[in-house]
Amino acid sequence: MILTFAAGFGLGIATSILIWALYTWPPRESRLKPQRRNSQNELLEQYIGLPPIPNSGVLIGVDMGGTLSKVAVCLDTTKPKAQAIEKFFMASDKIGKTGQRDQFCDFTLEGKTRVLFIRYNTARMKQAFAISKKNGLVSAGDAMGCTGGGAVKYNPLFQKNLKLGKWAEVDEMKSLVQGIAFLIENVKGSIFKYTAVGEDQTPSRCYLNVSDPNAGYPRLLVNVGSGVSILFLESPRKYRRVGGSSCGGATFLGLARLVAEDPELKFSEAIEKASIGDSKHVDLLVKDIYGGHYTKLGLRSDVIAAYFGKLARSSHKNVRKEDRLAALLKLVTYNIGITAWLYARIYRPLSVVFVGNFLRGNNLARHRISYMVQNLSKANADLDITALFMEREGYFGALGALLNAEVVKGS
Repeated sequence: MILTFAAGFGLGIATSILIWALYTWPPRESRLKPQRRNSQNELLEQYIGLPPIPNSGVLIGVDMGGTLSKVAVCLDTTKPKAQAIEKFFMASDKIGKTGQRDQFCDFTLEGKTRVLFIRYNTARMKQAFAISKKNGLVSAGDAMGCTGGGAVKYNPLFQKNLKLGKWAEVDEMKSLVQGIAFLIENVKGSIFKYTAVGEDQTPSRCYLNVSDPNAGYPRLLVNVGSGVSILFLESPRKYRRVGGSSCGGATFLGLARLVAEDPELKFSEAIEKASIGDSKHVDLLVKDIYGGHYTKLGLRSDVIAAYFGKLARSSHKNVRKEDRLAALLKLVTYNIGITAWLYARIYRPLSVVFVGNFLRGNNLARHRISYMVQNLSKANADLDITALFMEREGYFGALGALLNAEVVKGS
């Protein structure tokens, strides 16, 4: 627990320094102002659509990560080859030993164009190629794009096993940005916000229309993985990384194993335990210091004065692991929300979108981030920011690779 307290204390100091740095730099006169785009060229620059579908009717995008590979398959179902592939994937959600089709992510465009999503373990790449070859899933004349660390690593294996030419290698950042942009622009119900509710109440989702200014550009894209990376997007084709934070998903899991005293604790288990815990038994609140509200500074009694602060005042032996994990999740997610909001103060975007593997299926973390951003916006009338989130988390890179696919030739 000494290590846990030290880690939390160090994280608090780092956050304080970050808050000071972000608030004072760059100079106010150099900070960007949000500008709406009106010219036809600028509107065209914002729009991301499907590339031309080849005669085979098949477009494929693959995001090859270190653990999982994600696949997006676009099919023009008027073409025989595409019909055969659709039939193969519709036969079962299980493909081989680790392949899994995520039906809830599928969508249809313009009646006859379907996009399907599949994931499998990257360690079984050879088996995936063998299944593709046996069932004719990829052949000369199809268009294919790949991104992620495996895009370069596995290209020679793909060429050798399937007797085909190279696939198009697509930059990871480009795939991520354009995959998200495509969904927002073309697929209804892709982007949402949470309704404003209390800290520990269950919120509902509110889906945004494409025309909603909260979904527009310029945009901050906050990618929460092991750490946090923040991109400033002027359009899907013009973007740059502007900063980030070392406090992300790996921070949560690493500290979760310490506070739960379980070195084998899984991420899903840590989130489940956090969801039934009560952080008020761990965090030091304003009322614990002042006996109630601190009205002179406008601080409510239930505001957290110090993460894990109660453990510094008394023994932690009787504090449940679930309560510690609930407090830890708030520490990490609230820091992510604060960091994003402070970057928004500098860059003044029209929208702030949170994505990343830490948020995949993690409704509790998303709600915590949304709650913090909402609270900061309420307290600062000059910056009204809403935290936005995406459906189909994890498949943005694969979809972006598909959008940049090129026709594969025979070897």
